[in-house]
Amino acid sequence: MKSKYLSVVPAALACSMLAAQSGPTLYGVADLSVESVKAEGATAPGSDISSRTRLNANSSLLGIKGKVAMDNGATVIYQFETYIDLGNNEVGSANTPIINNGQTTKVGGLNGPGTGTVFGARRDTFLGLMGSWGTLKAGYLSTPFRATTASFDLAPGATGVATSYNIFGKATDSNTFFFRAPEVEYTTPIWEGLYGTVAYLVNSAKSADGNVDPYGWAASVNYKIQAFRIALVHTNLKDVGFGGAVSESNKSDAGFVSYTFPTDTTLTGMFQQYRGTITTGTPTAPVDRDIKQKSFYFGIKQVWGRHEIFGVYASAPDREGSYLSTQDSGATQVSLRYAYNMFKNTQAYAVYSRISNDANVAYNFDVGGIGNASSGAKVALGSDPTSIGIGLRHTF
Repeated sequence: MKSKYLSVVPAALACSMLAAQSGPTLYGVADLSVESVKAEGATAPGSDISSRTRLNANSSLLGIKGKVAMDNGATVIYQFETYIDLGNNEVGSANTPIINNGQTTKVGGLNGPGTGTVFGARRDTFLGLMGSWGTLKAGYLSTPFRATTASFDLAPGATGVATSYNIFGKATDSNTFFFRAPEVEYTTPIWEGLYGTVAYLVNSAKSADGNVDPYGWAASVNYKIQAFRIALVHTNLKDVGFGGAVSESNKSDAGFVSYTFPTDTTLTGMFQQYRGTITTGTPTAPVDRDIKQKSFYFGIKQVWGRHEIFGVYASAPDREGSYLSTQDSGATQVSLRYAYNMFKNTQAYAVYSRISNDANVAYNFDVGGIGNASSGAKVALGSDPTSIGIGLRHTF
């Protein structure tokens, strides 16, 4: 009998700690566009990708989230989120439509490889606690740079061919600071519009001998007052970046600013300075090479009634340093997107975007890149990815 009463005590204590539960809540985004894409003007003759029509799922997603408030003032929070492949014409984890390699195909060949399921790449997924002291989360999370860039991006959901990180925030045309990682993250409470975030990227990929130790940390400061926003982000990565080197040190500093006028006109600007040291050779005979890259993003958005339109110009000038070739290594992006908000959470849109690559780089659309490296057909050096299309976006 005594053990019976004792077994009830923990359950009673646990129940007394629960104040309220919100969720689980199912949410998602269904965003599908029909696009005409091409990549022409390659430095090497015969390397162009001719015009074709495709479906682009634009980071469509499905998630479950919720929170449980405790009597002690803390709240447990959780989220599980995954990419959804609406078009079934994409590489499941890369948002990249396949290109056939010069032969006829079976009907099933219209599908991208690995698309046996509607579910694709994992997105922000975490477990955490929040209270008057702030928010602590652990899981697979957007880094502070990724989260901040996405919040200033004029493209809804920071996705599609008109998104900022086609060019902005990249160390080169193939290496980006816009990523998610296993990390532990703390965000302060908001004080007079000011708050900060610190994140530690865990070193679970450390080599057995300890010589290669991939990890990183990042910090951001955000300030918002009415229609004005500003943010600063620093990222410091060790042995994370290009890969295949003896060691790496990659750092980034970025600034963001946005202002919305009473006319519902929003101006946004972003700047990033990347600098890295890549050690090649061998551990006993290392060779240090440096690399630097700047990138810029400028955008303007106008909303009137149910209509909205934005235009974007982004630039990555020639890189500097001894690690990679610097001549003709820059690129620019011009994008335009018009949307009509049919309902509160549904919009129809038309979008155009073009990346102009210099002779020795091959920047591509980050969401819905043209080509597929595994099939041998990819954007070549000097070619200019271009997309024009129409789509529908629904959130729930």
